[in-house]
Amino acid sequence: MCSSELDMNQTISTVPILVTIWVMFSGLNLIHELYANRLNQQGRPGAVVLIRPVTSAIKLIVALGAALLWLDNIGIDITTLLAGLGVGGVAVALALQKPMEDVFGAITLYTQQPIRVGDFCRIGTDMGTIEEIGLRTTRIRTLTHTVITIPNAKLASEPIDNISAREKIRYRPILRLRYDTSPGQLQDILDGIRNLLSSHERVLQDNHRVRFRKFGDDALKIEVFAFLNTTDWAEYLGLAEELNIRIMEIIARAGTSLALPSQTLQIENTTLSS
Repeated sequence: MCSSELDMNQTISTVPILVTIWVMFSGLNLIHELYANRLNQQGRPGAVVLIRPVTSAIKLIVALGAALLWLDNIGIDITTLLAGLGVGGVAVALALQKPMEDVFGAITLYTQQPIRVGDFCRIGTDMGTIEEIGLRTTRIRTLTHTVITIPNAKLASEPIDNISAREKIRYRPILRLRYDTSPGQLQDILDGIRNLLSSHERVLQDNHRVRFRKFGDDALKIEVFAFLNTTDWAEYLGLAEELNIRIMEIIARAGTSLALPSQTLQIENTTLSS
């Protein structure tokens, strides 16, 4: 076969490959845009971060496959090349093991959505607001306004307490009354706090309770348990403050007070004989 015919055959075999690559790249770009718009409409803009590297990885695989196919079509033996790519792939996989763990951790965070950007969470011993969920790390702004960066692989395996996902906030003070509180005073306090919770518009009425729990070492202990109809921490603090003051008024009207921590030391008299 003359060189002109060989060049023509190579051109003929190259054109379909280039057209196929162009069609696949265009399709991937279209899917990328449609899925990104869908995520934005669902209020998940952070998940869009994953789409671009995934799309680029697929394009790289397509381009590599097309290059190998083109080399095979023009008569180049790609067996040795594939063997070299296999050895090189193992080396690259070992080198990218940790980064890939973080990337898969990011995929877990975006698909299962235990947290979102803007959520206030407790992760391990750290508390703060999620600022960014990247491909490798997640940034958390703590209560002291410092920034903690956690690898996604670790974050995906950590227990996450998503405080922003709660529907209500628990109010549970333990009251310690003096031991000289009479049974009548104790009953008045219990009834007064129960009426307070039953009549308060921000206290959920499904499962609140007030109980004289036990005789403590230095006080009579009453448990107040209720859920407040709010998810905002600042608003909860205001509601809890109001309830605390009104409970103190109920205790004062009953004629008793809260107990101070104390200890009693009893000394036995002993007679010494000479």
